[in-house]
Amino acid sequence: MKNFLISALVDIVLIFLSYFIFKKILNGPTRHKIYEKLFSSFAKFIIYIFVITILINAIMAIILYRTLYIAYINIITPSVISILVGFLMSTVPTKGSGDSKGNEHFI
Repeated sequence: MKNFLISALVDIVLIFLSYFIFKKILNGPTRHKIYEKLFSSFAKFIIYIFVITILINAIMAIILYRTLYIAYINIITPSVISILVGFLMSTVPTKGSGDSKGNEHFI
């Protein structure tokens, strides 16, 4: 149980770290275009995420098996997927379509 909690804490830290890194690296319009492309259809988004997750799991399993670190697959693979989750979080727009710097009135 202790190892699970440590792994979960590291995954949460990786999610937020990758979120802030991708938010700083990619500018707003680029992130918004990626968001519109990924989330144009929720069904497609779910299928894409499912396939990407399977690919990441398979690739990590092959790499870890070849390097004889297969015992760490339950630690390393979720960490890599956490980076993907942080990237997806960074693409979500933080401002609405009507938001602007001068318009800060609440209705």
